[in-house]
Amino acid sequence: MNPSKILCFELFGDYAQFRKFFANMSPLSFSIPPRTVITGIIGAILGIDKQVNPETFDESNSFLALRIILPVKKTKIAHNYIKTNTSLRQVYDFKEHKPTNIEFLKDVRYRIYFSCSEQDIYNKLKELLASHCCYYTVSLGISGCLANFEYLGEFEVEVNPSGSRCKVNTVIPFSLIQEIFLEDTLNLQKVVIPAFMNNQREVLKYEVVLFEQNGAPIDVIVKDNTYLVRELQDIIHGF
Repeated sequence: MNPSKILCFELFGDYAQFRKFFANMSPLSFSIPPRTVITGIIGAILGIDKQVNPETFDESNSFLALRIILPVKKTKIAHNYIKTNTSLRQVYDFKEHKPTNIEFLKDVRYRIYFSCSEQDIYNKLKELLASHCCYYTVSLGISGCLANFEYLGEFEVEVNPSGSRCKVNTVIPFSLIQEIFLEDTLNLQKVVIPAFMNNQREVLKYEVVLFEQNGAPIDVIVKDNTYLVRELQDIIHGF
């Protein structure tokens, strides 16, 4: 989708945990929320049932971009899991408790840029963001990591044509990067994240993305269009 205007808001919280799908014993967290997480958060604000939310925001009818505002910080917090698969008596049996270190993100803040072709959804989200209301409690990955949001406004975007060199402020799909101009001060990370899923919660597409962990812009030439949000001085790319 090629947007002409976007809604922009910032999502923040004390802690976040976006569990990596390949980590089983000691849960690890992605440094950024995958696209599937962000669409879930938008669905929670709108009150869309989670059984139909994934296909409501597929790549043909929605645009989503993500910028890191605060540097990525990670910490590990021990959780005492309780085994109760046979009897509630196990709750009081400390031998059945299983200490597990869980990786969390700390002091997170992201800027979200969103647009969609469904005008009713777009207008409803704009109204809810502006009034700081949501249907369901917003969290950052897991229910224990409560989140807050701040509406920045609705902005028109200007197209930077494909093949033009620019400093992109948001996460970039790695497959669309034609050339990258590296700087010594950059702290880049490339990671595979789930991008799209169906209503049966089956992941249909994984995406390799590139981002700078301190939120600095990345100097690149991209194979397709990027967009300038002039009021914010942000150059964005969907993911």
